[in-house]
Amino acid sequence: MALLALGGCASKQGTELVTRPQPYGPPVAMEEQPEFFVSHLVPQNQELTSWKEMGPTIRKSLIYTGNKSPRKLAVNRPGLKVTWGELEESLKLLHSLLPQLDANPKLLLEKFRWVKVPQGIKYSGYYEPRIKASRTKKPGYTQAIYAKPPDLARYRARHGKYYSRQAIDGKRQVLAGRNLELAWADPVDVYFLQIQGSGKLIFDDNTTAYVNYAGQNGHKYRASGRIIREKGYKLNRGDIFEQRQWFKDHPDKMQEIFFANPSYVFFRFSNRGATGAIGQKVDDWLSLATDRNFLPLGGIVAYGVNAPDPDYTKFPLRGIGFAQDTGGAIKRNRIDVYCGGSARANYVASFLDASGPAWILLKR
Repeated sequence: MALLALGGCASKQGTELVTRPQPYGPPVAMEEQPEFFVSHLVPQNQELTSWKEMGPTIRKSLIYTGNKSPRKLAVNRPGLKVTWGELEESLKLLHSLLPQLDANPKLLLEKFRWVKVPQGIKYSGYYEPRIKASRTKKPGYTQAIYAKPPDLARYRARHGKYYSRQAIDGKRQVLAGRNLELAWADPVDVYFLQIQGSGKLIFDDNTTAYVNYAGQNGHKYRASGRIIREKGYKLNRGDIFEQRQWFKDHPDKMQEIFFANPSYVFFRFSNRGATGAIGQKVDDWLSLATDRNFLPLGGIVAYGVNAPDPDYTKFPLRGIGFAQDTGGAIKRNRIDVYCGGSARANYVASFLDASGPAWILLKR
């Protein structure tokens, strides 16, 4: 574990020069065992210098689980039945072990049951986009970022779904004039902001503001990359970078693609960055978006995937994470890794689409 490669790579993130150690470990394999996983588990691959830095993230999960009835089930499905009390005790144990983990990571094997997720996980990533915005509508800033409509819950209770994307942003403009516009931005930026669920607005007067997820219209999400291909248009990789360029090259097709995804996300201003389903700010490479009916919200997840990297092509991301968020497209065997708000986070989140193993860690 101490024989980390000393080579590093310097890259620009904004105006700051960041040097990262070379990723450690062999490629992640779907069928690898916990013993092999732990023998190649290092904090550096999660941009940590020590496992002790997980402390604040663990405490966020403890706040959430501590407010639940210990005897009630956090998740109940074939192969996994866990109470909130079991989750809380597992989190407390991990927190107490942090001072020893750097020197003795095998404590994770000795002190926890590793409950493997059957059939593995399909991994994707999300990040906190930074987008240019205006407080008023003007050229270059033509798409509203809407607050949650006050009639959203009532309308959905009656009809099941709220207005579609086309009804909101198309000719009907059903939300226009209701004083729900938080800000205005480029339509493509707003579309991808909705996919990420939160972001940082950089206004044209040099002020900034965070916006976080406030609600969704109830329509099923459809991926724009898939829509583009289904309509017969050419797309190679299908990642966000290529899609952005495609929309820039085909502005006349933008609404056609957008409206084929009826799902719509509403926002609220916040004094902090991306906030997860447990009500706490999510942390880079530690917070995971999961299906709360499949993996217990707040729980400890050992996760592994070969992730894209702008400097090293691929890196074996073996990590200890925490189920602290959810998402409309996150169902069953899917995990969205929160990558942060840097340029590297944008890259990894945009290209991450791979399978790998995962385990729930529970106190023995």
